[in-house]
Amino acid sequence: MTNDQLNTVLGYFITEVRNKKGLEYYPNTLYELIICIQRFLRQNDRSISILDDRDFSALRSVLDSKMKELSRNGIGLKTKKADVISADQETYMWSNNILGTDTPKKLCDTLLYCIGLNFALRAGQEHRNLRVGTNSQISLKISPTDGRKYLEYTEDVSKTNCGGLEHRKIQSKVVRAYQNTDCPERCIINMYQKYMSLRPNEGKCQAFYLRSKKYPTSDEWYDDCPIGVHQLQKTVSDLCKGAQFSGNFTNHSLRATAATRLYAAGVDEQLISEKTGHRSSAVRGHYFDYVAELAPNDKDTDSPPDIPLDLLEATLIIHLDLLEATLMAFETDKKVEDEFVAVKSG
Repeated sequence: MTNDQLNTVLGYFITEVRNKKGLEYYPNTLYELIICIQRFLRQNDRSISILDDRDFSALRSVLDSKMKELSRNGIGLKTKKADVISADQETYMWSNNILGTDTPKKLCDTLLYCIGLNFALRAGQEHRNLRVGTNSQISLKISPTDGRKYLEYTEDVSKTNCGGLEHRKIQSKVVRAYQNTDCPERCIINMYQKYMSLRPNEGKCQAFYLRSKKYPTSDEWYDDCPIGVHQLQKTVSDLCKGAQFSGNFTNHSLRATAATRLYAAGVDEQLISEKTGHRSSAVRGHYFDYVAELAPNDKDTDSPPDIPLDLLEATLIIHLDLLEATLMAFETDKKVEDEFVAVKSG
C-alpha cells in the first residue's frame, strides 16, 4: 500500500471508527489510535511519520477536523478523576479489617495503600517500579535528633521525571514517612519491617511487591515472584469495593488524597508539589475542588480537616531540607564571589 493509499484509507478510518458500543471515540483516543498504527507500521519496516510527513497532510487535516467536531459536541471534554478517600472512609476500612496486617494479601495491600498515600505515588506502574536491595527507592533510616525511625522514598523514574536529557536537571522527589508511635498498628514503619521479614530469605526477585504464598509459613508469606502491574493497579479499587464505597477509586486516589489533605490543612502549594512530584500549578487545578468535599460542614470555621500528623510532619521536614540546601548553595556562591573579587583586586 502506497503512502497515498494509506492516507486515504486512514482518513476514512478516522471518520467511521466506533467502539464496541457503537459510540464515537474521544478525540485523544483517535489520536492515540493513529499513533498505534504508526508504531505498528514502523515495527514492520515501514519508516513513516504520520504527524510530520508531507504525504499525510490530508490525513492530519481529517484528524484535526474530527477532533474539533467531537469537542464541539462535548465528547471527551470531561475526564473521570480519581476520587479522594476521606479520613472517615479510611478509618472505616481500618475498623472493619479491610486494611490490616494479619494475612499475606492484606499486609501487601495495606502497605501499598500506605506507601501510595505517604509518598504520593501514581497509579500502578510506580508501585511496580519499586525495588528492594541496595538500589531500592525506599530505605529505612533513623532520625539523629530524636531517634525515630522513618522511611525515605527517593524517586528515580516517574511521569514527570523520566531520567533522560530533558529531565537531567530536575531534582528527584524525596519524601519521608515517620514512625507513628500513637497508633502502632497503623504505622507504615511497622508494616514495612513486618513485610520485609516475611519475604523469601534467599529470594532473587528485586520487585518490591511479591505474590502471596498459597501455603504461607510462620516466617515466610510470599513467593519469589512479583505481582503484575495490572494486579497492583487494581488494589485500591478492590479495597474500596470491599468497603462498598461508591465512586471512582483507583491507586491514583492515594496521590489525590495526600495532596488534598495537605492543601486543606493550609500547607503551601510549593511544598505539596515537592511531595507529590507536580512540576506546575497542577496542585491547585486538580485538588482545589476536593477540599469542599473533604469538609463540607467546615466552610464557616477556621478549623482544617483532620490530617495525619506524620504526613504533615514529613512535608514540613521537606521544607526545612530545601531551606537548608538553599542556604548552603547561597553560602557557596557568596564564597566563590568573594574569592573572585579578591583575585581581581590582587
